[in-house]
Amino acid sequence: MSNESIPSDFVAQNQLKITKKFGRKISKRRNKGKISDKQSVPIDVEVEEEKDIESQTSKSSKQKETFPQYVSEKQIDKLLKNEDSNGRQYIEGQLRINPWCHKYAYLSLSDDQYDLLIVGLKDRNRAFDGDFVVACINQPDKWHMHRGQKQKTGVVVYIREKVHPRKTVGCFKQRGAFTFLYPRDHRIPLVKISKESLEQFDVCPSSYEDTLYLVVITDWAKPKFAIGKIEKVLGNIGDIKAESNAILLECDLDVTPYGPDVMKGLPNSDYSLTENDVKNREDWRSECIFTIDPDTAVDLDDSVSCKSLENGNYEIGVHISDVTHYIEFLSPLDIQISKRATTIYMTDNVYHMLPKQLCQVCSLSPGQDKLAFSVIWEMTQDAKIVKYHFAKTVIRSCCQMSYQHVQKLIENPEHNWPDDFLNINGNYKLSDLSTKVNILHNLATQMRKRRFQNGALQIDQPKLYVRVDKTTGLPISYNIEERQDSNREPSKHVLNRTQDTLQKFGIHLDVKSSASLHASIKRYEQELETENDDTRATMKYRMMVINNLCSRAMTRATYICSSSVKAEEELRHYALNVSLYTHFTSPIRRYSDCVVHRLLYSTLENVEMPKEWTKKLCKSIAANCNIKKYSAKIAQERSSELYFTYLIDLKGPMITMGIVLGVNENFVNVILCQLGTKLRLSFTQLKNLADVEYSSECSVPTINIFWKQPPVTQVINVFTLLYLRVEKHPESFQLIGNFLPPNSNSEILL
Repeated sequence: MSNESIPSDFVAQNQLKITKKFGRKISKRRNKGKISDKQSVPIDVEVEEEKDIESQTSKSSKQKETFPQYVSEKQIDKLLKNEDSNGRQYIEGQLRINPWCHKYAYLSLSDDQYDLLIVGLKDRNRAFDGDFVVACINQPDKWHMHRGQKQKTGVVVYIREKVHPRKTVGCFKQRGAFTFLYPRDHRIPLVKISKESLEQFDVCPSSYEDTLYLVVITDWAKPKFAIGKIEKVLGNIGDIKAESNAILLECDLDVTPYGPDVMKGLPNSDYSLTENDVKNREDWRSECIFTIDPDTAVDLDDSVSCKSLENGNYEIGVHISDVTHYIEFLSPLDIQISKRATTIYMTDNVYHMLPKQLCQVCSLSPGQDKLAFSVIWEMTQDAKIVKYHFAKTVIRSCCQMSYQHVQKLIENPEHNWPDDFLNINGNYKLSDLSTKVNILHNLATQMRKRRFQNGALQIDQPKLYVRVDKTTGLPISYNIEERQDSNREPSKHVLNRTQDTLQKFGIHLDVKSSASLHASIKRYEQELETENDDTRATMKYRMMVINNLCSRAMTRATYICSSSVKAEEELRHYALNVSLYTHFTSPIRRYSDCVVHRLLYSTLENVEMPKEWTKKLCKSIAANCNIKKYSAKIAQERSSELYFTYLIDLKGPMITMGIVLGVNENFVNVILCQLGTKLRLSFTQLKNLADVEYSSECSVPTINIFWKQPPVTQVINVFTLLYLRVEKHPESFQLIGNFLPPNSNSEILL
């Protein structure tokens, strides 16, 4: 089958292709909706959970199988130090476990096309997802064949740092004489619980099977299962509060209120500044300063100012809440805040990094005197920086604007807005703020354009938001917002594979640099403007796939202790294309920004940091900030999915459209076009409904579905548009998608 035989718009024509045209001689495999057991083991594969639990726990040779012993830390350090880069035997890195198939784990190999593959629980050797480990690379005869090429395999021989909390959420099921916790996270092994912990299980097993538990893993001596104990009963499966709490616990996020012992000495929420607070600070209270945030924002940690100078230039100020003024370094409160590291945004609640009263003290609320850490630039009208300085300041914001307010002022700068359009403190007029907003917008537009011309990269990704009724706590509606994914670094090999994949469909990306990749993506985005409405919609969905594939090729940008790097190039931010970059503007919700404030002030004042501030502490804080930042992101996404699933359960299944992101022998991955959510569709659901064939001619993975009623052929590959029925899984709070025949003419309900 040639590429030309799969027209890109055939799904828009309901994807009807007669069987005769495509034939079956190209088929690698034909089945009746079932998955063949005889297949090369793909890296991203969904497998059934092991069913024979009794055989796992019997006194057989399998049960006696144990993990290999770890190499000592001293020996590991010696081995790594003596490694030859041309013939490495050991590799160190952060372990990633396939969320769909726990048998496969990976370590990045910077000098190899594919990651190091670790197959099976025994070779993973008690390591969990996220742990920093050292692995020994196997001999070539044990390597894995992947896409016609050999992929290195290995065995974990040492755990450098246990990042994973060794806790999991699940429910109990009995198999034979034993009771196991089945974790919701499939990357975690089954957990055997002592009989003493489950006294009533034999009396009423259904109550255990329908209840969520938090379990701590205490031992893992045999590969087939771990040992654990119950730490907490969370509630019934399906209870939305219990489900939400389970997400937080699985992500190891602490949301317990701060105790009174660590809050001693904190100012009250209605605190007024004293003379000592404002001493030695620049006074900006007479300047026009305002905040710009989402309309739901409560914690206002950044504000801006703009003033025209006599020489035609502008004085631009960014004023950030001076949180560290109120928190003593390494005090009990500071230590607690550093452990939490970030504010957590769940659908039903916001869990603040700071104590609530400190949030209120630090928030730059309009009409109130507040302490700030400011950076002030002098800029030309074409957004060139003439000079700048940093200063500890005292400010008084005159107005709290939302993004919607600002957008209206930009779109209609001369409009005569009503008096209640904005609540403005002081002697400022709406026209004053409109002028300043438009000056800032003009400068920002020029700076943004120049940044992309100089090689910055932006990848837009849709984000699902679910709105909750404040009274009932139940979801009532949803919307999608575009988010900019510019905080990431590329994996060269994954990016090259993405390039190869897209080229097969006539899409050519230049991945040599962030600038060339950005230009390639923008070129296809601009085509949207020249198409008719139907084609524009299809192109928009194709862009979702392109952006997602490119984003998948990126690794997360991380905080790093600058004194721990071997080369300055390691500090470079790829997507922003700048040599140095750090956070500064959100100390109310990010502990990393608090660290930056302290370091910057120490530098400006030429004062040494406290002796407790060491390279080791800096590395530890950076590592924890990375962990908590990612955990909070995952929790937020899962919370949105949970509440959206609950909404679907309340309103019933929806018929919608998805676009294919990836094709495998066993499944296809799709993006729901109107939601931005990804789903995996298994072909097992087509049993008795259709026959399924997989082929990879011309290196284009393709699925042929031969529907029985009506007798039509559906051809699926990357970019194919599918009609789907999306509903809640009958046994869990997860979304599932079901294939619909291409000629079902189902009404698309969005």
